[in-house]
Amino acid sequence: MNGKIKTTLACCLLLASSMATAQPESVPEDGRQLVAMPDAARTIMRTDMLDHLAALNEIAGHLAENNLAAASETAENRIGNSTIGKHAAMARGQGPGRYMPDTMRQLGWGMHSAASEFAQTVKQGDQTKTYAALQKIMSSCVACHMSFRTR
Repeated sequence: MNGKIKTTLACCLLLASSMATAQPESVPEDGRQLVAMPDAARTIMRTDMLDHLAALNEIAGHLAENNLAAASETAENRIGNSTIGKHAAMARGQGPGRYMPDTMRQLGWGMHSAASEFAQTVKQGDQTKTYAALQKIMSSCVACHMSFRTR
């Protein structure tokens, strides 16, 4: 073996050796508040949140197509105030809202309210106001997800 190959091989072995003995990086702590709730309530909330995410995607598609009526309808019927309590009969008083700290509940109501406001704003056809209203919905989602967790 020539000198360059020996040096390269030695460097590779040294690197591999140091990687094998290196301590793994610590996993960052999750500083969000844990909200304990029964599995059924958590499942209801998770299903709703996934549908809200899908609805936001659908709304963005409607806006891209300039279909303001469809964006309004999706916002109100899938995220807006009209969706609050839709699982009440099924949950029999054990829905996710019952287990939420007040701040989390307020963020949720703010999201529903922002979606209903968006549904009205988008009908006016003012693009700047429409996107500002959409951002308000998304800010509610981000604030809650950055503050709370259920696992």
